[in-house]
Amino acid sequence: MKKAILPLFLVLLVVCGLGGYAYRTMAAAKAGEAAKTASKNQMTVAKGDLLVQIVETGTVDAVKSVEVKGLVTGRLSKLFVDEGDHVTQGQLIALIDPKETRLLLQQNQAQLMGARSGAEKTVISIQETRLQVKAAYEQAKAKVAQMELALKIQPSLTSNAITQARMNLETAQDEKRRLLDSAQPTQMAAAKSALDEAKASLANAKLDYDRQVELETKGYVSGKVVENADLALALAKTRLDSAQISFDKLSAEFRAELTKAEEAIKQSQASLDIAKANSIQDEVKRHDYLSALADLERAKASLRDPEVMEKTHQQDLATVSQLESVVGDAERQLSETDIRAPISGIVTKKSLQVGELATGLSQFSSGTTIVKIEDRTAMRVKLDVNEIDVAKMTVGMPAKVDVDAIPNHTFTGTVNKIAPASKDSSSGTTTATSTDSVVKYEVEILLKDATPNLRSGMSAKCTMEVVNHHDVVTLPLEYVGKDGKKSFVEIPSKDPKTPAKRQYIVVGPSSGSAVEVLSGVGVGTSIQKPKYQGPARKGAMQFGNDDQ
Repeated sequence: MKKAILPLFLVLLVVCGLGGYAYRTMAAAKAGEAAKTASKNQMTVAKGDLLVQIVETGTVDAVKSVEVKGLVTGRLSKLFVDEGDHVTQGQLIALIDPKETRLLLQQNQAQLMGARSGAEKTVISIQETRLQVKAAYEQAKAKVAQMELALKIQPSLTSNAITQARMNLETAQDEKRRLLDSAQPTQMAAAKSALDEAKASLANAKLDYDRQVELETKGYVSGKVVENADLALALAKTRLDSAQISFDKLSAEFRAELTKAEEAIKQSQASLDIAKANSIQDEVKRHDYLSALADLERAKASLRDPEVMEKTHQQDLATVSQLESVVGDAERQLSETDIRAPISGIVTKKSLQVGELATGLSQFSSGTTIVKIEDRTAMRVKLDVNEIDVAKMTVGMPAKVDVDAIPNHTFTGTVNKIAPASKDSSSGTTTATSTDSVVKYEVEILLKDATPNLRSGMSAKCTMEVVNHHDVVTLPLEYVGKDGKKSFVEIPSKDPKTPAKRQYIVVGPSSGSAVEVLSGVGVGTSIQKPKYQGPARKGAMQFGNDDQ
């Protein structure tokens, strides 16, 4: 039993000795590694140069580049330039067939002539209408005045007519009564008496003649007596005839005057009836007056007919003006069939051939490009710069431009434009981008010394110096720690067991690998890297040194 314990004790002793040796060896190695790491993570503050540059690549382009398009649609009849040709502003470079444009101009001119003729005709109609409506108005006024006067005097006329007719009737009746009651009856009685007396005298003379003839026969009287009796009988007959004639004449006159008086009565009665019937003229005259007033109002309203026609004339003039504008535009379009160079430069592209259709530029069409002209006296480079770098740039900042196609030559330029918005936002559209996408801004570099061999589309690298400070205090970024918005460095203690002292500093511009120190630490000061304070390392990174 004792023999077995002894070897086991020896083995254990050897193992412990080896373990102690290994521990001391590992401790010494670890101390050496720690000292080496501490020396590696320390540095002395010194001065140096800080250069901050922005380097971006872009494409060379002409500042002024024009796509020449026609304003009229037609077949390209002639093309006087080719790619690479130099043209001057105003030079005739192409012709568009003017047939259709000329036909359109003629049609518009014909419409303009018709519109002008219509406008002149309207002027004449206005003049005639103005005279007619004025005459009609004056005539209507005169008629109203006449009807008004007639309406005023008509009752008096009617009353006077009735009164006069009644007086005429009474006069005729009085004349008849006078004929019947006064002169004519007396004259008729006297004539009748004279006639009866003549008849009696004739009878007596007849009797006396007959007696005398009988007496003569008997011889009692002489022939002379008979002759006297015969003469007396003849005289009695004559007197009877005369009395009869006077009586008949007087009777005829009496009957005529009576008939005349009766006719006068009838006529007077008819006139009275007519005068009474004509009393309706009062209402007729009133209606005539109202009708004349209505005609006057219509004539007064017609006085505005020329105003309405003036509005029509204004419309005609507007049509004329519009057609004049159309004709002017057609004439302009006809002149636009001559395609001239808008700028001086180089023809870089020919898009159409003779015979092809060139669509005119309008609000409904973007037009067909005939040729493209570039003015290469001013060239530029367009860059897409990230938001961090663009914040460091200013308009007027100098730039160096290296063109791949032109080696061993560096062009100079200046920042001419910086876009106010990013490329996505400036397009006016909202795009879904990840949080890792880089925001780009368009920057334009204007070249100062462009050469003839510099052409559009060439690749160029532009270098802009943001900061170029010489002999300033600089530190590597890994030696500068962050405490919120403050920056600091750590100054190591001479005693390894004492923690390093944190010293806050003011920093200036940074190049991405180094930063300028404005104040807080001086040249010759020994500092060390701050401990890593980020998230715990995982995977293969967990074997790194967290002190770094």
